[in-house]
This record gives sequence, C-alpha cells and structure tokens, in this order.
Amino acid sequence: MITFSLNTFIKVCLLDTGGRISEIQKKLEPGSGYDFYHSFQRATKLSFSGEHIEEINEVLDAPVKKVERDYNRAAFEKVKSKFGKQKNIETLEAKTSLKFPKFDVEISVDPLLSFEKSGSIQTLSFWLAQKPELTQRYAAVACYLMREAYKDSPLANSNFFYHDTIKGKTYSEKQITANTSLILEADLSVLSKMLKEL
Repeated sequence: MITFSLNTFIKVCLLDTGGRISEIQKKLEPGSGYDFYHSFQRATKLSFSGEHIEEINEVLDAPVKKVERDYNRAAFEKVKSKFGKQKNIETLEAKTSLKFPKFDVEISVDPLLSFEKSGSIQTLSFWLAQKPELTQRYAAVACYLMREAYKDSPLANSNFFYHDTIKGKTYSEKQITANTSLILEADLSVLSKMLKEL
C-alpha cells in the first residue's frame, strides 16, 4: 500500500497524466518523501502555541536552499496575517489516515489549526503549492477526506476547511457535492492502475 499525504494526493489528482506518472515514480523511489513544507508546518505550530519569534525564525531559516526558506516564510506570514488574530486558536496533534484497500492507497491527514467560531469548531489544513493551481472541486475532495478521516474521532463535530495559501482563499465542506465522492473514487482507480503498471 502506498501512502500519500493529503496535499500530495490532491496535487497528484490535479496533474495531467504525464505529471501523475512522474509524481508516482518519484514516490516509489527509495528514500523519497522529502517534505519541502516542513519548516512552514513547524513554525506555524510553534507560533500558534505561543513560542518566541527567535525560535520560529530559527525553524524558518533552517532549510539549506534559499528558495525553500523564502517560500515557507512567505506561506507562514500569510497564515499569520490571515489567522493570527483569531481567538481560541490552537495547534493540533491529530494525524490519522484513511485506507482504501481496494485501490492499495492510504491518505494521511494532519490538520494544523483549530478554533471556535460562531459556536462551532473549525479545523484547517493548508494547500501550499503554487503549481498545480488548486481548484474548488479538489478543495472539496480535501474537505471530504478530512470529514471521512475524523468521523469517528473527537474531531467529528468539527467543520473542516482547506485554506489555499497562494490565493488566500478558504474552502469549506459547503463545496462538497454529490459528485465529490465519485471524483475521489475515479482518481483512486486511475492511481491504482498506474501503481500496478509502474
């Protein structure tokens, strides 16, 4: 069974056939799986947990490549600007996964932040990639996957959101339609076929 993070799975789904094959081949290589956005995730968790700016800067400055440092810092600043004044915001440690044995695929889900608004808990994951461009249809797939992943957990009463840090747009479960699960199933089927043939 191959495991994708939520963001990697959505990224692969958004790519054309050639792009999907390339991403899956990379995923199948031994030692693959470098997390380009790791410093963003860590810095965001530290920041919303109340850590000092010095420690946050140390995390954001840690990647060797300048492009990685700049990209993650920009994403961090956007998230701080968007959600930094939100009351009762907290970081989450609730990583879980959804298994799709029929397709030999597992998707790990790890929302980053949660806060109460208008009497409900709002739980967020973040889309960080510039390319491919996130669409509303696949933001809905991401929200659907989060809903499914946590339906039997303490987060079951949350409203799940997927925030696009590039466009500054937040998508919610309201984007889920009757077709969302069909789109997911179709993509899983295509990916499963590719995995068997590569």
